[in-house]
Amino acid sequence: MKVNNFPSLTWNFLKINNTELGGLEGIQSEPSVSLVDGVAVSGAGDSFASIATGMGAEFDSAFDGLKLNARNFSVAAGKKTDVVRVVYSAEKDSCVDEIQIAAGEGSESNFIFTFKSSENFSGSVGARIRVSAKENAVVRIGLVNLCGPDAKTFVSFGSKAGDNAVVETTEIILGGKENIWGNHNALEGYKSHFNGHNAYLVNDSESLDVNYVSLHTGRETESTMAVDGVVDGTGKKTWRGTIDFKNGCAESKGDEQENVLLLDPKVVNKSLPVILCDEEAVEGRHGASIGRLGKEILFYMQSRGVDEKTAQNLMIRAKVNTAARCLGDEKTAQEVMDFLGKED
Repeated sequence: MKVNNFPSLTWNFLKINNTELGGLEGIQSEPSVSLVDGVAVSGAGDSFASIATGMGAEFDSAFDGLKLNARNFSVAAGKKTDVVRVVYSAEKDSCVDEIQIAAGEGSESNFIFTFKSSENFSGSVGARIRVSAKENAVVRIGLVNLCGPDAKTFVSFGSKAGDNAVVETTEIILGGKENIWGNHNALEGYKSHFNGHNAYLVNDSESLDVNYVSLHTGRETESTMAVDGVVDGTGKKTWRGTIDFKNGCAESKGDEQENVLLLDPKVVNKSLPVILCDEEAVEGRHGASIGRLGKEILFYMQSRGVDEKTAQNLMIRAKVNTAARCLGDEKTAQEVMDFLGKED
């Protein structure tokens, strides 16, 4: 199926308008969940069908066909919770899950979803995650890929934000052979916000395809996307970032920036930061910085006894650590850095 569809099509020969995802055959997982006070989980809840996700309508239709029993997290109105950790660990079978989070008015919550697999696992690990943030709610979502080298991973995230609501996502993608991730955020409420942090490492023979969309329909809404990544060997990476200002979202702001470090001349990197504008009274900024480790930096480090490989590893760790600090959970952040240490 076609997923991660770019909202405004460009030339077909660039092969960047979308990507293909194989069948979603899998089993619903039974992840390890650490619940905290103020958060309830059940098998039933409000309908989330109106919340679009980043991988697109075709994916959502196919995912609905799996008929999974959604895991519904409910955060009580006005409640500030500790971190809720959900850990997926795939050993033999594919691991697919459906998550729906309803954040009550004025609540503040932090969910971290960690995807893992054994070294020889070659199946699929992934989830569709949808968030409904009511008025004045703050929802932070961490999405961490620590899978083995042969796994296929996907995450399709979607959110809808009410008046003055804030949705933040931190995505750290380090493992897996084929990774397809999408992130769609509908800023419908007055002064609603979305903040995105993304760090990735694409090693030799691995691929990553990412689709970010911030849809501004409410007045004075604001979105930011900060992306830092590294591509090495024959790795392939595609990143689409779209800020879509719809008519009526006056005084809204959007900012998307990607910084990519290329460590090998054989890598394939595609970056597409785009602003779509249907409203005059808005402010948008976008860009992509793509390049190799500078000769000046290398010379400086080598003059102090740091070889090129070590310098590269230091830059990788710095990029990932910046995102890891945004998770708001020292345990998971340390797990990320430990995993990165094994990759060195």
